[in-house]
Amino acid sequence: MRSRLAGLRALAALALLPAGLLAAGCGIQSTDVVAVGDPATAQAMPPPDGSTVLYFVGPDGLMPVVRPGAAQPLLPLLFAGPDQDERAVGLRSELPPLRGPLKMTVGEGGVTLVLGQDVSGLTPTAQRQIACTALQVSARGPGLRATILGNGSPSSLSPLACSP
Repeated sequence: MRSRLAGLRALAALALLPAGLLAAGCGIQSTDVVAVGDPATAQAMPPPDGSTVLYFVGPDGLMPVVRPGAAQPLLPLLFAGPDQDERAVGLRSELPPLRGPLKMTVGEGGVTLVLGQDVSGLTPTAQRQIACTALQVSARGPGLRATILGNGSPSSLSPLACSP
């Protein structure tokens, strides 16, 4: 009887051994955050000639969309929003419908946009949609900015760089 009881105890100890190993974490020690350098960067390829690049809102932030075909005035296209195919893949816009005249001036430091409507209510994402789309037409380089004006007052973030 004693040997049978000792055998059951040994069997119970063996059954608990895997649970004990899992609880011990197999000896893997936790570590602090290890800095490994700057984040990855990429150089975007310019769109094919005759294409238009618009920025719409995707699941992870702003996304450039290349629309092939003859180049058209970009900001009216941007304010019209994503087309049916773009909406089907989850793209959207935070821009209101375009009302009034629109003027874009390209300068050395970037672009200035004058919208014929109030821009104070544009969300930061909507302002970045405009900035990134408009800056596509100016010469590329560091430090380019977009200034968005409407009804005589600047947007809350102007001037701003493109940061999708």
